[in-house]
Amino acid sequence: MNSELKNNLIMALVGAILASAGFLVKGHFEAEGKKEKFVFDLHKKLYDDGAASIKDLNRAYSELYALYSEGYGLTPLELSEKQEAFRETLKKYSDYIDELERYGTTGQVEVAKNHIEWFWGIYSELELQYKTANRVEKRAKELLLIKDVESEHFDFVNKALESEVENLVRSENRLFYSVGWYKKPVVNGIEQYLNFQFREALGLPATRDMANIINSLPELSEKSKSFEFKEKKLPFMFAEGRSFQAPTLEFQGGDDFFKEKNDVLAANVKMKFIASAIENDKWLQEELKKRKTEAESANES
Repeated sequence: MNSELKNNLIMALVGAILASAGFLVKGHFEAEGKKEKFVFDLHKKLYDDGAASIKDLNRAYSELYALYSEGYGLTPLELSEKQEAFRETLKKYSDYIDELERYGTTGQVEVAKNHIEWFWGIYSELELQYKTANRVEKRAKELLLIKDVESEHFDFVNKALESEVENLVRSENRLFYSVGWYKKPVVNGIEQYLNFQFREALGLPATRDMANIINSLPELSEKSKSFEFKEKKLPFMFAEGRSFQAPTLEFQGGDDFFKEKNDVLAANVKMKFIASAIENDKWLQEELKKRKTEAESANES
């Protein structure tokens, strides 16, 4: 083989190798670009889905909590629909976190789990209050079914109902601040920390407000854990205006006037539960009608 032919073969071989290497490098960067886009799109979808789920959860919480802002001595009928809606949105958010565990980063998953744990803590307090309201209504039904209103049994159950009504309102007063003033701000802060986890994955910086809220989380968490509600001497009067007053408020002035008003409000809540017990039990309605008819017939005779 002459030298010219040999050189031509070598150049052709080098050219083929260089062309092949260039193709491989190009293919590598294209693959990396597709991978980065896939990851970006995946995290954006997880971010959007999470935001939608959290929005529904916050709305359900707000609608339930609003009942405690607008009234007191809440009956099961008043609470049941909003309580159930809150529970359902929590379940859906839990399903979202299961999906996040498959594709999210460690930071996203850890913060989301912490977020829902605080939300479950809020739900537990509200669910306990709902169960308390059911027990009070059950006691009201028990009172209504006692025929002899002059009996010791009637007196015992009546006093038990009054005591349970008072305990229910005291529990509401504490819950109103524990949940709305102390736990929910922590939840809001963790939500912003979760947003930050996604923004970081998408290459977006934290906003100033986001950073401020995240930095305040340790203080908010400590305040929530250390909160203690001091019981009030006049719980019904306090409940009447709790939306507009601090949890430390104590009424000053003539005790007789305030106590009398508190007693009237307590009686109103008691009658509210008695009315609710009748309204939500068809059998009880028929039983009371039957009893009334029998009493009227006995009087006529």
